[in-house]
Amino acid sequence: MKKPWILVLFIVQILYSQQPSSPLILETDTLDLGQKPILLNEVIVGNSNLSALELVMESKKVMMSSSKFEDQERTYFLRHSELNKVDLNLDLKESTIEQIDPNFINQITQSVPKQSSLHTEALYKLTQNDSLGESVRLLRGFELEEESSKIDAENIAEFFIEKIEESLSKGNYFKVKSGIFGGKIEEDDIDLDNLSKKKDSLTSDTIVRREKHVEASAAGYQRLKELKKYQPDESDPIITVYEKPKRFDFQIINYTLFKEQWVHVVAFKEKSKAQFYGELWISEQDKALLQFKFINTKPLKSIKLMGFEYSEPRVQGQFLYKKFNDGNYRHYFGRLEEDTKVSVNRPLSFIEKKKALIGGRKVNRVDLDISFGLSQTEEYTYILAEGHTEEIDNESFDTLEELDSYPTNYWKDGKFKVAPSEAMKNFRKTIQE
Repeated sequence: MKKPWILVLFIVQILYSQQPSSPLILETDTLDLGQKPILLNEVIVGNSNLSALELVMESKKVMMSSSKFEDQERTYFLRHSELNKVDLNLDLKESTIEQIDPNFINQITQSVPKQSSLHTEALYKLTQNDSLGESVRLLRGFELEEESSKIDAENIAEFFIEKIEESLSKGNYFKVKSGIFGGKIEEDDIDLDNLSKKKDSLTSDTIVRREKHVEASAAGYQRLKELKKYQPDESDPIITVYEKPKRFDFQIINYTLFKEQWVHVVAFKEKSKAQFYGELWISEQDKALLQFKFINTKPLKSIKLMGFEYSEPRVQGQFLYKKFNDGNYRHYFGRLEEDTKVSVNRPLSFIEKKKALIGGRKVNRVDLDISFGLSQTEEYTYILAEGHTEEIDNESFDTLEELDSYPTNYWKDGKFKVAPSEAMKNFRKTIQE
């Protein structure tokens, strides 16, 4: 039998005399020393001694300098979703008109859809001209909209006016009394054709197509402007961290690696209004702004007046910037979400009056209470189409394709394949027979 190894360990104690330990007898050929992880604290070395405010001001210089060299033409992708929820209640108090009864009121209430949505994805070309300003042209895109669930106030008005027209005697008129609006409807003034859009037989398909193209292009431009007004380096921004920094408290909360660059994460919050707070991610190397995130803490707008309420309770955004080949920084990606709420709680009356005659005026009337609530969320996604070239035929007028469901392979360019929201994925248009 092989004799076991004998290992003698000596422990050397600093500042004390060397003392031998007792011999340790090992019964095996190996000695298990065990495992103990060694934790190393991260050490970050930077050459910036700037305060949070100084970092913000340095980033302003870089971004404002870059904005002077914006491209005269650029192509961009923009996705826009509009999600609506409606609550409508009509309480009929009195009606002397046979056609307007509780069943008619229920018909109106049931006809208004409780939910609706509209989704658009499109590619646009923005052109800047010193003398003509900015213009946007739709290049290609599609929309998802369920016509049967479209919420339109004119639909409600059409129901009422149709019944009023049926009951209106020759020479009579209806006076509308409400805390929201007032006026009167003459018999000769009622024209239901104005309430429903009909295609003029003399209007050519080319003119109709051109009108749709202009409308879609204008919408693409307005949505771009909505995104831009929340960016700190734009003119007259809503969040004035660059223009009016004294209104904000700034604090460096982190120093981290972001897209292969070391960045200072500077948190900001408004002092007095306390309306916005967020973060600026500023490059360590050249102090450029690489990311801007924000959310509001108070409603942007809030109006209450005689039964009418309007508020913008939430806006939240994220914008990314990077350096392009010309050495300047540009906004290349953005997300924005906006909530809007509208409610109306007012009495509404239609009063029929006869033209002035000897003996007074005969009166018919309809009195009801209207309670209407709309909650709307708008979602924006922006992508700058870097290096994307698209030939434009000024004689053609591209329009948005109306699709029945979300097309997963619509865009050949991979940079535009942004994951759709649940509402977009689940969208299915009802097939009309």
